[in-house]
Amino acid sequence: MVVVKSKRDTYGDKSNYLYNALNYLYDEEKALHMGGYAVNPYNLKETYEQMMIVKRYFNKTSGNPLMHFIVSFDENVKTYETAKSLAVLICSYFKCRYQVLWAVHFKCRDNSMYHLHIIVNSVSFLDGKMFNSSPEELSKFCMHIQNCSGSPCVYRFASVLSSDDN
Repeated sequence: MVVVKSKRDTYGDKSNYLYNALNYLYDEEKALHMGGYAVNPYNLKETYEQMMIVKRYFNKTSGNPLMHFIVSFDENVKTYETAKSLAVLICSYFKCRYQVLWAVHFKCRDNSMYHLHIIVNSVSFLDGKMFNSSPEELSKFCMHIQNCSGSPCVYRFASVLSSDDN
């Protein structure tokens, strides 16, 4: 079973949560593969600035700056190549409306060696609407993951203070 967690922080850009979350994904010791849609996935400062440009353009720089999803793959994902392919497919869910950065990380714990971190800008570059984190929308995202991975998917909210690994 694939487990999806999301972390939320509503302190806006005063907490530097967006920059810190992006920086976590760029950690060279953990990130096996980086990718993104509508951002430069190879430069932390550019990624951050690109997301902030969208927020400023639509005058939405306060509130929840991002959605941070952690997708813990099950035992069916045994190789880096499979994890990387799934990352591209899973993250395509957001690409028509939101800026997305992702990183595949590896950690051998709880039988889930590969996991995926996804940072989604909370403001749509298309129309400035905020990300809809309703149970219905999150259920659709889980169905997308299930269709991509072929494994059942369960969704959980995580505390901001919880571990970012798995």
